[in-house]
Amino acid sequence: MPRSRSFRRSSQVALALASVLLLAACSGTSQGSPRATTTSDHNPGSGSFKAPTSGYVVYWDQDEEEDYYEPANGSQGQLVTPWDPNGQMCLLNDGTGRFVVGYDPTNANQDNPGGPPHHPFKQPPIGEELINPNGVWTGQDLYVPGPYKMAANDLGEDSPINSQGQFNGQSTYTGCAVDSEHNVFADDIGTAQGSFPIPTDGRLVEWFAPTYKTYCIVYGPDAGGVDGAHHVDGAGGLSQPGMMTTLPNGNLLLPQAGSPSGQFGGQVTEFYHSSMPTSESQCPDGVYPRKSLKTSVFVQGSLGFLPVPMGVAPDPSCGCYAVDSIFGDSSSRTVVTFFDADGKRVDRPPVTGETLAQFGHDASGFNPFGMAFAPDGTLYFIDIHIQCSKGFSNCGPQNFLGRVMRVTFGQGLKPSAPQVIATDFAFPTSVTICVFGTGAHCPFPTHKTPLPSPETPAEAGEG
Repeated sequence: MPRSRSFRRSSQVALALASVLLLAACSGTSQGSPRATTTSDHNPGSGSFKAPTSGYVVYWDQDEEEDYYEPANGSQGQLVTPWDPNGQMCLLNDGTGRFVVGYDPTNANQDNPGGPPHHPFKQPPIGEELINPNGVWTGQDLYVPGPYKMAANDLGEDSPINSQGQFNGQSTYTGCAVDSEHNVFADDIGTAQGSFPIPTDGRLVEWFAPTYKTYCIVYGPDAGGVDGAHHVDGAGGLSQPGMMTTLPNGNLLLPQAGSPSGQFGGQVTEFYHSSMPTSESQCPDGVYPRKSLKTSVFVQGSLGFLPVPMGVAPDPSCGCYAVDSIFGDSSSRTVVTFFDADGKRVDRPPVTGETLAQFGHDASGFNPFGMAFAPDGTLYFIDIHIQCSKGFSNCGPQNFLGRVMRVTFGQGLKPSAPQVIATDFAFPTSVTICVFGTGAHCPFPTHKTPLPSPETPAEAGEG
């Protein structure tokens, strides 16, 4: 019997969704070739280094490093030299300028570039690294302790190595957020790294200020799994969580590419801050009781509306919130839509991009992932840049084709065509913005640094 149109389209969506599940886990193979960037270093030609005191700076990760861009003068550089950053960067906002970012060494013999001798892998294999404002690692990582180690004397965490010998095949911290008490939240995509239907074994983990040495699994699988229901390979947890943010009342907004019900169309889930744990003592055996947590659906995606939400970010110019999808619906092509603090759509033009039919086939197209807004409402987002060979075969983010893009809004808040700010990156995921001169201590290097660097094929996929 011939398949119906709806079945064919659903199959296309399934393939499209499956193609993006790898992007948060680092590439295992290289696609494309590295190309040199052409933008200038910070203060080009000057004899001394001067950190900015006004304006804002844009940060992004790209597999191994954390980079920055200053819109005031167009300069770029490395904040964290190549050594494992792979996820959303979140400022602690505690006056120190410190920040966290996800990291995930792939295997025990990994050789990280970044200076002689090459950096060793961080311990334990999976977690959030705590970094000083000058981009230098503090030596502390935030993690869930467990028995799984790279070597006998190493620190252990609670995600076992996978069948391919990779530590990040079972767990990868991607999105993060910090609350008003400076507690750190990070989401773990679990095993959502190449399979469809999207598994529901993702987790939301909290580490408590000021030491960040105590933790709580706030939300995760409640059935099955390795070493208990809360662990990988279970079910009933998050469905490939993405880049997070908070509301003014402290509630956490967390996008999920998949749906807990298994239907097409992800959602943005709201976690109520008043119901969150405030100390490790509220988490017996490291797991928060599900009955204590209050959640609701902030935005519901569907096949025809924000089908694959991966990021949410506040726009300070309007007090509203944007949600993005890696591709849009067939009619409006909407990939970024705006909502108020109650999750209701705001009457303003959306940003448009690829439809499902165009997805992965337009070399000049873009696929939004993490994003952030400047104080004037200028949007910066990551183009994870997915391409497919034929139909939806061999789909995936292209090494050295990931980009940072910018959208401005004119009369009637009409969005401009996205402008490329920086390019040639392998697996960038997220954008963060810090405003100087507002009391914030914005991270910045204390000396001139190299330009953002595309990775070599041998390095791609190591971190």
